[in-house]
Amino acid sequence: MYVINQSLRQGRQQLIQSLTMPPPSPEYQRWREQFMRDRLRLTVGISIGLLTVLAIVNLAVVIPALTSNTNETLELSLEQYRLYPYFLTAQQLGLVLNLLLLRRTTASKQLRWHFLGYSAAVLVAPQILYLLLGKTNLDLGGWILFFMLQAVLIPVQWRWHLMSQVNLLAVVGTSVLIFRFDSPNIPAEMQPPLYLFFFVVMFCVCGVANLGIYLYERLLRREFELRQQLQLFLYAVSHDLRNPVTGTLMLLKNLPAHDSKVWMEQAMVNQMIDGQERQLKLINSLLEAHNQDVSGVLLHREAIALRDVVKATVQDFQPLMLQMQATVSVNVSANLPFVSVDAMQLRRVYDNLITNALQYNRPGLGITLAALVYGDYLHCTVSDNGQGIGPADSSDTCAVSLKHQIFDRYSRGISRRKPLHLGLGLYICQQIIEAHGGQIGVESTPNQGTTFWFTLPLAN
Repeated sequence: MYVINQSLRQGRQQLIQSLTMPPPSPEYQRWREQFMRDRLRLTVGISIGLLTVLAIVNLAVVIPALTSNTNETLELSLEQYRLYPYFLTAQQLGLVLNLLLLRRTTASKQLRWHFLGYSAAVLVAPQILYLLLGKTNLDLGGWILFFMLQAVLIPVQWRWHLMSQVNLLAVVGTSVLIFRFDSPNIPAEMQPPLYLFFFVVMFCVCGVANLGIYLYERLLRREFELRQQLQLFLYAVSHDLRNPVTGTLMLLKNLPAHDSKVWMEQAMVNQMIDGQERQLKLINSLLEAHNQDVSGVLLHREAIALRDVVKATVQDFQPLMLQMQATVSVNVSANLPFVSVDAMQLRRVYDNLITNALQYNRPGLGITLAALVYGDYLHCTVSDNGQGIGPADSSDTCAVSLKHQIFDRYSRGISRRKPLHLGLGLYICQQIIEAHGGQIGVESTPNQGTTFWFTLPLAN
């Protein structure tokens, strides 16, 4: 029963994660604002050109053809086209005014009103004129074409698109349901089913358009974040790998020479060794992340006691604990059931989590390692009483965003001290835990500490 509940919970979480987007970063918001401004200008310009072409065709071809035709069934069509210049004038004035105001707009919050104003100028303004004349206009083909064109040219902010669609349908619904105005060229007995057909088609078209916008913006945001991570990676490589080389080069240039022989103090030798070892670790982490992406994490499972792995890990960290004046508490019972894991890979998870806690906090840190049984899994935690994730004055939205991104590749947290790594530790931890069939996450409150948790399958 626990396995079924766990599977349902994991499936629900994956579905929610696939449909929800984390809060956008400030960099993406600035990029999207400029993208919206550029696309709005382009869309308004294209709309002005299309309406001009349609006006020429209607005034030069359609209206003269209707005028010369003596068929009585076209009387209403001719009357409708005689009102066309007024509708065209209202649309063009609205678009030109929107374009002029858009060029002077600097605030990002005003872009929404420009978008809605553009949509209203093309669709809502003619419908309001029909409403004043006591009629209902159902231009289904034109509206579908417009909404699809709008979705293609401005494929972001699906909520804005929804608002523009609701505004049009609200005006049409007011004309049909409240004032009960008839639509020209449609017999009275055919109007109710056609109205129903109209609203069903518009609902489907708008739903497909908004879903496409939503999914495309997810793709845009993901692509933008990947570019940001790539830039951060290039910076990290150039910065972090350069430091050991620079330090070693300076030491070599300042070595004292005597009788063509170089004399070096042991402290300098140790400093050069530390720098090269740090550089080697950074390079190894890059190669390891690449190998895991290509072939996955290779596991050699065995049934082991978690307490043995934890005690061995803590013992290896004793010198660094003394240097950082940190304390560690192990609350892992010896009576816990065995887990089916790769002992070496599991130690690397603990190594990365403890190293992160020491790197991102001040001396005097307290770390607690614990584990409890939950069904067929062992729930393990690595907790500290440090500064937490994110600055103390960060908003809830910012904190959620940091927790979401902390396991991304090349993601490095906020620290008062420059961390000497590429941001691959937590990414590798996630790959190892998921390869075991478990999950990993983090809970943190600024100035109240951080708790990393992960689950491990029990041995049969």
